[in-house]
Amino acid sequence: MLVAKFSKAECDLIQALPRALTIRDLARKAGLPVATAWRIYKKLYGKGKFVYVFDHRRFGLSYLAVISAYTNTDENEWPQGTLSVRRLWGLGHYVLYSAIVPYKFIDRYVKSLNADVVVVVRGLEFHKWRPDSGGSMLVPGAGLVPFLSGDFLDAFFKEKRRSPPSPPSEDKVPDPIDMAILVKKLQAGPFARPIEGVRYALSVDPSFPKVSEKTVGYHYREHVLPAWLYNTFIPFFSIAEVPLRVFYFEGKEAPMLARILIRLPYFFTALVDIDRSLLTGQPPPWMLETIYRVISSFNVKAPLCQLVMSHESIAMFIPHLWKFLKRSRKGWNWTWPEEKVRIALKRKKKGK
Repeated sequence: MLVAKFSKAECDLIQALPRALTIRDLARKAGLPVATAWRIYKKLYGKGKFVYVFDHRRFGLSYLAVISAYTNTDENEWPQGTLSVRRLWGLGHYVLYSAIVPYKFIDRYVKSLNADVVVVVRGLEFHKWRPDSGGSMLVPGAGLVPFLSGDFLDAFFKEKRRSPPSPPSEDKVPDPIDMAILVKKLQAGPFARPIEGVRYALSVDPSFPKVSEKTVGYHYREHVLPAWLYNTFIPFFSIAEVPLRVFYFEGKEAPMLARILIRLPYFFTALVDIDRSLLTGQPPPWMLETIYRVISSFNVKAPLCQLVMSHESIAMFIPHLWKFLKRSRKGWNWTWPEEKVRIALKRKKKGK
């Protein structure tokens, strides 16, 4: 049975990860020396990806997934905010665009793709799999497996009564310093230092405001840290062994289903909209029966049937979110950047 396997020390570190602010904090929570925790942390990069998850709504942002019909073009420039571009195979040939943009610019982003759009899913809620979700168990030596704990079963029944997410009620505008800090953490992982974000912004954008490290620290403590939700580690299989899948659902229970499935191992990301949801993941074949038993318990439709990501190429980029901001006399305002993002296509052997 194909599973992601970890040593006991690796399991301890992954389990401690969601609530750890720094490597030193992670080591303490995992019961490991700092040097050992750092060594394991770097070693795990060969097995997956560390992810920083924050409350994007506090910054007026929205994650976004757009599925369009595939057209055979050599396009390699996309609107600012684009995270990735992937080809999909299913009942048809599609392209999946993932992005993070100001909520107010969702329609403009979609229009800027100049694509034959089939589906748009707003991330009114955005989830990543986390090891303490109640739907997974890390067993040293045996690997990462589904575990239908009491917490998972309680969540299953509670979700049937939960309401779908609602759109934001106000247009929040952050500061470019906050955006630079977030960009670096999305690029380099949860333990990137705040000042590294500003240094990166200055290195790629001469117009970025020059500020002191003290000012950066203030922005981190007062703005970014309160929006932090958790950290996690997403394990990957070789795409040659397990394809990357996309699950798209419609219906009033689609949000509830996504919140449950993302608790199971080998799911990566869940975007939850009012009456639809989209998940990505790499569940191995032996898990599919469990997954579809869960799906069958909800009143949803899957109009695009099963979708599999192409193994041939993946375009990925962490957008420069501060470019959506422009200073005015009253502070910072949202602006739509006309410049596009040039993303190199790279061949991948493992999922992301």
